[in-house]
Amino acid sequence: MYDKLTEDLPLFRFILQCSSRPHESEQKHKLNMAETSKHYTDQISNVAVVYNIYRIVLPLVLLVTYITGPSTTQFGAVDSTLFIQACTGYAIFGVVIAFMSPQGNRFLENQQILTSTLIADLFAISLMTYASGGIGSGLSLLMIITIASSSIMIRGRISTFLAAVATLAIIYSELYLSLSVQNHPGQFVQAGILGILLFATSLYIQTVTERTYRAAQLADKQASDIIDLEKLNNEIIQRMRTGVAVLSPDNQIVSMNSAAHSTLEPILQENEDGSLPQLPELLQEPLNLWKINSRRQPPPINIPQSNKQVQINFAFLKPDKESDVLMFIEDNRQIVQRVRQMKLASLGRLTASIAHEVRNPLGAISHASQLLRESESPSSEDKRMLDIIVQHCQRINMIIEDVLDASKQDDSAATRINLHEWLERFVASYQATHELCDDITLEVLDNDTEINVITSQLEQVLNNLFDNGLRYSHKQTGRATLHIIAGFERKDQLSQPYLHVIDDGPGIAEDAEADLFEPFNTTEAKGTGLGLYISKELCEANQSQLLYGRTSEGKSCFSIYFSDPDQLVD
Repeated sequence: MYDKLTEDLPLFRFILQCSSRPHESEQKHKLNMAETSKHYTDQISNVAVVYNIYRIVLPLVLLVTYITGPSTTQFGAVDSTLFIQACTGYAIFGVVIAFMSPQGNRFLENQQILTSTLIADLFAISLMTYASGGIGSGLSLLMIITIASSSIMIRGRISTFLAAVATLAIIYSELYLSLSVQNHPGQFVQAGILGILLFATSLYIQTVTERTYRAAQLADKQASDIIDLEKLNNEIIQRMRTGVAVLSPDNQIVSMNSAAHSTLEPILQENEDGSLPQLPELLQEPLNLWKINSRRQPPPINIPQSNKQVQINFAFLKPDKESDVLMFIEDNRQIVQRVRQMKLASLGRLTASIAHEVRNPLGAISHASQLLRESESPSSEDKRMLDIIVQHCQRINMIIEDVLDASKQDDSAATRINLHEWLERFVASYQATHELCDDITLEVLDNDTEINVITSQLEQVLNNLFDNGLRYSHKQTGRATLHIIAGFERKDQLSQPYLHVIDDGPGIAEDAEADLFEPFNTTEAKGTGLGLYISKELCEANQSQLLYGRTSEGKSCFSIYFSDPDQLVD
């Protein structure tokens, strides 16, 4: 996992920074996406607002210009009354639209209404142009602004239709002036040129608007893809079993995922303002040593107030040694499990050879010894020697069987079980099938305790622990008794299922505790010394820990600490 994650640190840094504060980051990107999706609409709204202001200011400016100097302008030269009425009506029309829709959004939603208002604009400009003497007044050029605005606010061919309406209005105005006003120079060529200019403006603005719209669509899609990618990255980082944290050069924790926070929670000192704290002192020394020699592999670290042992690895986010540091926190039980799998694979090949090369001649030796023992010719001393041969052949065969059990890999999937119900069935079955069993008391402190285990392997572990405990209790007190306690151990918001097997035996000497789980370590003449070793291996295969200790009364206690099933992520 560590090697895979460090292959592309820049990308991983981006993912971790996005996922370190999911609520804040997601809210920020949702806001950005909302702004991007409204980018095109907001631009149109701005154009509509500006154009509506223009719609109000233009007739007022023209009206004031005419009133202040009617003799110096051509405005209203043909029909001053019509010019004043057109300017006044156009201004009132703009004010009404402004009050009905302050931001113009209502009209953007209905293109028919928007088209009607723009036609009204062209009609008002045509009236003012006619009242001022036609195209020569220059007022008809204002239609270019209307056509340009319509091409922005309305997508499609509607703006081309408006350009056609404007061109027809100009030509009709010139034609009507030629017929109704004496000596009026018909400026049809100029009207045609202006019509061409209106169509060119419409087509050009349509092209630019379409490009802008497509760019906005592309931005929306990219924003949506970024958010989807961020959510996926967040799920990946937050659900990783490997804890990941980013550290600043001054050993301040910049960000971390859920696995890192859960692992380091017992030693983290939260800040009052809710910000991430300083790196715990327990981890500062390995970090400082690693900075001195980056090839140095930090040793496993035991987390206080928990049964966790973690392996820490570091990597610089940038080639610069003054950059932030990426810290990987792996549960050592998973590493041990992988090592165990490789070890068992090698042991399996070895034991297969042992079974083939040793058991067959051993069986022949044992069989020959039994035949010699049953014959009449051997003396009593020879029979005693034959008994020793048979006894040790059986012992060697037991060792081979235990080694085969230790190397056997169970491919069964772990299942989630209720510890209380499962223990009741197991204890009842054990008592019914074992003679050396006077009393086994079961005490479950939390009836809802659940664990994830391979039940066949848990049965093998408990069979071995029960056999040993009952045997030593019988030797010490004359009665084969056991006391079983199961429940949930809670420490500082952390919880872990456990199972204690307590016997009434004399206990294990302190100098022998260090080698208790070593293979072939036994104090029994008939034992192989593989029982506790196999039990410990099977516990580690289930991401559990088998430990030895003493109760407050001094009794021997073998404890199994299981992984919390709610904290396991596949």
